[in-house]
Amino acid sequence: MIMDLHTHTRHSPDAANDTVAERVAAANRLGLRYMAVTDHVEINRYYPAAYYRRQETEEFVYDGEAVFRGSAAEVTAAQADCAPLTLLCGVEIGQIPQDPALAEMLYRDPRVDLVIGSVHELPGMADFYFIDYAKTDIPALISAYFDEVLRLAQTDCYDILAHLTYGLRYLPNRADYDLTPHLPVIDRIFRTVIAKGKAVELNGSNLKAEQPFTDPDVSLIRRYRALGGKSLTLSTDAHETRYLGYQMDKLEQMAREAGFTELTCFRKHQPFRIPL
Repeated sequence: MIMDLHTHTRHSPDAANDTVAERVAAANRLGLRYMAVTDHVEINRYYPAAYYRRQETEEFVYDGEAVFRGSAAEVTAAQADCAPLTLLCGVEIGQIPQDPALAEMLYRDPRVDLVIGSVHELPGMADFYFIDYAKTDIPALISAYFDEVLRLAQTDCYDILAHLTYGLRYLPNRADYDLTPHLPVIDRIFRTVIAKGKAVELNGSNLKAEQPFTDPDVSLIRRYRALGGKSLTLSTDAHETRYLGYQMDKLEQMAREAGFTELTCFRKHQPFRIPL
């Protein structure tokens, strides 16, 4: 098993109470070669709620600074005793375009090997998980989502563009949603990522759900490859140790089917290739 570059530990508010040491032990049992811990930092809520004169709720969790501080300290301490695994210090930064200066500060932290850039929510809205889709203009929502992902792709403080189709993840009858009208902006996203030397993630988080989709699906990974994309990472987005490496063999096979013979990993933001 080559890599799992998007994982969450006890420092992420929505993850199980698993330590980095527990993840390292599990990774070594699985024979995983590269693992990144990438706990959640929603950059638009980086400080405690009081800083923004808000109240913390289930939908809006604050204090990403504390998440990053705790996660980076625990990961860097564990790097001294993780062999044969290569443990990478990462962070998943949500909503980078809403505060690129803060995101740049985290990107430049000397402990960080890689940054995953994500869009979990649109400005002024909650995470897509909490949206009432019965009361929503879904095509307009998804158009706004991909526009925001393009804004993220155009920044510089990420290494990996996470779960491109996250905005579709919780749609009712996702299988019936037609992505065709969104393909022009998706192509712009891919071309931007390629031009910047960044990577696209094939995220298998939803393989454990009733609707077993990947984000994005293999047709979009093929599209990325056809446009000249060469940098691909694989992840389970595990929020519990039991899902570390979950169906990674399927993700590796999907990458091969899309035409990839190598995967990309990062150390101190420098990409390197690993034969697939």
